[in-house]
Amino acid sequence: MSNWNRASCALIVILLAASTSPAADWPHWLGPNRNGSSPETGLLTTWPSTGPKILWQAKGGDGYSSIAVADGRAITLVQRGGQEVVVAFDAVKGTPLWETPLAPAYKNQYGNGPRSTPAIDGGSVYVTSVNGPIACLDVKTGKIVWQHDLLKEFGGKQLTWGLSASPTVEGDLVLAIPGAKGAGVAAFDKKTGKLAWKSGDDKPGYATPIGVSVGDARQLIFFTATELRGVGKDGKELWRVPWETEFDCNICTPLVVGAKLFVTSGEGVGSALFQLSADAPPKELWRFEGEQSPMTNYWANAVHHEGHLYGLSGEFVQEGKRIELRCVELATGKVKWAKKGFGKAAVTLADGHLFLTTKKGDLVLVRATPEKYEEKGRVTILGENRTVGTIANKRLYLRDRAKIVCVDLGAGN
Repeated sequence: MSNWNRASCALIVILLAASTSPAADWPHWLGPNRNGSSPETGLLTTWPSTGPKILWQAKGGDGYSSIAVADGRAITLVQRGGQEVVVAFDAVKGTPLWETPLAPAYKNQYGNGPRSTPAIDGGSVYVTSVNGPIACLDVKTGKIVWQHDLLKEFGGKQLTWGLSASPTVEGDLVLAIPGAKGAGVAAFDKKTGKLAWKSGDDKPGYATPIGVSVGDARQLIFFTATELRGVGKDGKELWRVPWETEFDCNICTPLVVGAKLFVTSGEGVGSALFQLSADAPPKELWRFEGEQSPMTNYWANAVHHEGHLYGLSGEFVQEGKRIELRCVELATGKVKWAKKGFGKAAVTLADGHLFLTTKKGDLVLVRATPEKYEEKGRVTILGENRTVGTIANKRLYLRDRAKIVCVDLGAGN
């Protein structure tokens, strides 16, 4: 081969690599970076009037768990046939792979079925039942490897709206919230299921624990019913920040942005931004309460993009006020714009756009810009739901209380 041909081939390879946008799995609650955002680019962000193409649909079931996607599998929790069931599908074709009963059906006047999201880690998948069991399953077969009951074994009490925190894999540990005396928070060895440590008397909240690197150390942050709590990987307490909410409704997972932590709750509490420190409790940078709060996320997590928060602010229709989709400057808490009357929805960020699923079943595409609200597409795909969408490998995985839907986001398709 001539030098010219070799150079031409090398150039083609480089160009192909540059033009191929990265794909990414979404292995657990709130995605690869636990912030509700996908790193993928080159997605379909201009839709036809009929919306993006549906690649497959499959039978799901009642509940609100989102979908974890990794290594070609899509896994979630559903409720059907009087049972809470872990179900796995081929992520590309939608073919059912296995299903494993986990616990009896859960009924609640505010919605039936599971709430938490599986965590896929290597050859295992970890799940937490709305009824109390936390389990490790073989990701290929669905066979249960180990299991504990957070309520029965630790003496915890069921929450008003059911256990909702998703299992968090942190190194060799799986984090959980038993919410019991002496076992407010806990960690299990992810391989054996052996209890690694337990600590505190925290009443449980609904938020999922997260891990964050601060300096050279790793901090594990739990958002319990009454406070933010930071512990080390050994379970030793590092700090506490009081955060009380009526009805113990701390629901949204705190959002980590660099070394900053955005925290928000409903019930008139409001929101705050903290600076994390390796050797001191978090420093409050700003805090707004009640109606003065620029971003009050009740149950749907906000996302961050280029210095701004995007999320659903408000709780319910009251005195003529409705939930708004807002853009807020992270550094100051200043509201840049608000789309009044947007309504209840969940939001996922990818490729500079917000992919929102509304409670009534619309899929909405909005550009993530602080300049103005810019809606680029809207199509009805689902029935009633409150589940955040999953973006993985140029596909959007959605669900309602009956079915699971996979949508094509490949821009070249």
